[in-house]
Amino acid sequence: MRERVKQFLNDTGATVNAFCKHVNISPSWYYRWIHKEIDFSEDIYNRITEYLNEVYAK
Repeated sequence: MRERVKQFLNDTGATVNAFCKHVNISPSWYYRWIHKEIDFSEDIYNRITEYLNEVYAK
């Protein structure tokens, strides 16, 4: 999932802040997750998956 999110940000040019706002997490949580300091709950993973699927479906 981390690589998919990184690829999304690279493909779309979206900012980390914009991504976090859409999936309802703080940027600090995003950076801790990207650096493998924390793991997200299933709910957050579901929100990320739904958002990425929605964006890539367009």
